[in-house]
Amino acid sequence: MCHTRFVASLLFALIGAGAFAAPPSGYQLVWQDDFSGTMLDLGKWKPATNKRDNAQLTANAAKVTDGRLRITTYTQDGTHYTAFLTTTGHYQATYGYFESRIRFHDAPGEHCAFWLQSPTLGKPLGNPAVAGTEIDIMEHRVQDSAGRSIGDLASFNLHWDGYGADHKHMGSNWRAPDSLDGGWHTYGLLWTPDAYVFYVDDTEHWRSSNAVSHAPEEIRLTCEVKDKGWAGQIPSGGYSSVDSSPYGMEVNWVKVWQMP
Repeated sequence: MCHTRFVASLLFALIGAGAFAAPPSGYQLVWQDDFSGTMLDLGKWKPATNKRDNAQLTANAAKVTDGRLRITTYTQDGTHYTAFLTTTGHYQATYGYFESRIRFHDAPGEHCAFWLQSPTLGKPLGNPAVAGTEIDIMEHRVQDSAGRSIGDLASFNLHWDGYGADHKHMGSNWRAPDSLDGGWHTYGLLWTPDAYVFYVDDTEHWRSSNAVSHAPEEIRLTCEVKDKGWAGQIPSGGYSSVDSSPYGMEVNWVKVWQMP
């Protein structure tokens, strides 16, 4: 067993024993964005500008002010807009502890997330270690597809083997004592060569040793709009203007720690 895998296996055993809270001892901060400026750092983030489901993605929906990133989902002239930020072309990581402090402001038909994605997902099929896995550290929505209120629900998900006929998925939900919508929380993932461990406010809520990626993956901070889908139905009046819409996601910081 190589030194890196040995250390990772030892750390995972310690986690199972409840030896520490994340990030684990010995991990070093290797990448971060504290959103301390007045503009989105385009040396770290790439805003998407394509149409995705029922929204037009635009950099205009992502603003940095007062030490935080604000993604706003809004409606203008009958078109829904939101922001989809990735570190593609700037930063990718394999393994580590990934964490972000986030406050969600979701509405029906819209959901926001903090996640990792492999640019080679599903290539090759049947080998997520090489092809990578979509790792949803946290997804939040206030309604489900049936219109039921789930504002207190945290979703952790894994997707691999592409998004077609071979697509595979597993995940877990955790219900918080109170609504996650509107409150600041810290969402984290410990990704080792052997497993994923998901945290909310330094408390473990799910772990899996399935579909463990050994591939470089990018970080994503996104909001998405899809009518009558996973997050319910878009309100008949949309999401208000860019200046008045309260919907979307606020991010205080994103950080990545790795073993030296």
